[in-house]
Amino acid sequence: MREEKIIKGIKKRNEKALKIFIDTYGPVMKASIYKVLTFNENIRMEVLNDSVLAVWDNIDSFDPKRSSFKNWCAGVARYKAIDALRKEIRHKSVDFDEVENYIEDEAEIYLDETDEILKVLDEKDREIFRKLFIEGYSYDDLAKIYNLSKPALYNRVARGKKKIRKEIRDERCL
Repeated sequence: MREEKIIKGIKKRNEKALKIFIDTYGPVMKASIYKVLTFNENIRMEVLNDSVLAVWDNIDSFDPKRSSFKNWCAGVARYKAIDALRKEIRHKSVDFDEVENYIEDEAEIYLDETDEILKVLDEKDREIFRKLFIEGYSYDDLAKIYNLSKPALYNRVARGKKKIRKEIRDERCL
């Protein structure tokens, strides 16, 4: 019940609800951030502030059917922390050796999960998805590589996403 009041308060932009949210979910978000950013307290606090702001700004994207509010907040914080880590690595202000093990573990888990999700697609679509969403190719590049028009590529990706969503929904129902 309290969770619903906090969510409604944030949606109404009630600052009192924001304070209660921070008191209630701040520790969970902080723990999620700390798991990723173990090396710099200043960056962790900045990411925590960014995460709270992201929840405040994107509260309408929370879907109670997909996860609990607590898990959603922790996820927001985790992804903000990962983004900050990438940014720090890009700017070389972090020693790569400090985070290498974490990145390898996360990458391995991510690739295993990705392969599991993409198995519902045929081989060509799996290649397209990997190149587009993992390797960072643009739609223009992929259209040239696979000799497809951009609209055809968009349609192929949209059908693939729909197939993946259906598979995930079906697995949840089991």
